[in-house]
Amino acid sequence: MDPNELLKLLDLKAKPPPVDVPAGSAASPDPPAASKSPTALEVDEWGLRRGRDLVAESERLQKAGTDAFAAADFFAAGFEPQPRLTDGCVDPKRHQFLTQLLDTPEYRSLHTDTQLDDTAAAIAAGHFAEQFAKLKKEEREKGADPSDVGGSEGLADEMAALRAVGKAVTDARKDVEELRDAASALGMGPGQPGSNDPRAIAELYRRVRKDPALRRISELAGRFRRVAASKQRRKVTHGLDDVVGVEPGGDIGRLLPSELARLAVPELELDTLRRIVEHQALCREHHAVEPVGKGPILVVTDESGSMEGPKAHTAKALALALAWVARQQHRWAGLIAYSGGSGERLLALPHSRWNESALCDWLSNFIGGGSDLDVPINELPRMYREIGAPAGITDLVMVTDARCRIPLELKQRFLDWRQSARVRAVALVIGSAPGDLEAVCDECHRVNALDPAGDAVGHVLSL
Repeated sequence: MDPNELLKLLDLKAKPPPVDVPAGSAASPDPPAASKSPTALEVDEWGLRRGRDLVAESERLQKAGTDAFAAADFFAAGFEPQPRLTDGCVDPKRHQFLTQLLDTPEYRSLHTDTQLDDTAAAIAAGHFAEQFAKLKKEEREKGADPSDVGGSEGLADEMAALRAVGKAVTDARKDVEELRDAASALGMGPGQPGSNDPRAIAELYRRVRKDPALRRISELAGRFRRVAASKQRRKVTHGLDDVVGVEPGGDIGRLLPSELARLAVPELELDTLRRIVEHQALCREHHAVEPVGKGPILVVTDESGSMEGPKAHTAKALALALAWVARQQHRWAGLIAYSGGSGERLLALPHSRWNESALCDWLSNFIGGGSDLDVPINELPRMYREIGAPAGITDLVMVTDARCRIPLELKQRFLDWRQSARVRAVALVIGSAPGDLEAVCDECHRVNALDPAGDAVGHVLSL
């Protein structure tokens, strides 16, 4: 296929073929002097189209009055690995703003998280555009000439631009970190087994931003997940020296010698670091000498009225971190929300793929109500079947703030089910005595709060 035909199919402008000048013909006149570029950065046709799409999609850009060329500039500043300035721009102020932006160390730090990431770059572009619009508005109110970038007030204008750049980078950094936390908490993004579709990640981010409870849970889940990762790294794995092959990963301790050698080559170092971060580097694959088949992880959270608010948020963040642990161990996970006779919500999370929308629904909803027994001691055998938990050694974690009183007959039925289903039960009781719950669990911990740094929570996260 002709390259120009391919460009047309991709809705990109094709360049006309070069015209051969016959020998002996008169030389063509000198081309006219190049006019100033509509963009301050070198942007290709795809970048211009992305700028038009951003203006159509983003309320922030529309409110700031950003046109398609400015949007393409701000997006390219975040997305392109090496953004380059043009010689001149029809908007000198935008050229000055981006010149100062690219020179700041804070931008270069932010750029490591936004380059080649469509969603993160779009978020950063929104903040760049917003602060640039405020800067131009301030200059109009002062009566400054928008095209004057080197006049008598050049120093004041430059300081104002630097302040706008600093505010834009700070705000963008905060939102990009929230994006990373939300995506990682729900198993999405680079290096995660979930979806890496930019549109799906952007939709998830918008949903988390609009829901204060989801936002708080994803923030807390990041703290629990970091503790879980630390606990999992410290676990001793039997048979780790048994190498059975090679697999993609990001564990520095398991990198092949060829990958370590690439780190010593300046031309290959950055690409190798990128592949390590995205879990695409070649690592040794280990299997235990005596593999032990692990079953699911079930997390039961109390959603009685007394748990509403911070208690429920931390309990769900802990449940999300335990689901992440299950995924890292290639285990099936199940989340159960329960509130006595008021209702229940079940969610299955196979390790291969999660339903992120259903997971957001489970996290954001709250039952309320309650009864004397706010853990499903009687209902768990039925829930175990309904949620579709696979057979295997099961870890059950129950989180509640209730002092449970369990009849003797019910205790025995629960213990019999635990033995038949091979269930190991651990309970975290918040601010209350465990009561009879201690008699039906292998471990029962009383905690004042679900603190990620606490011993009991750390023990649970080391499953």
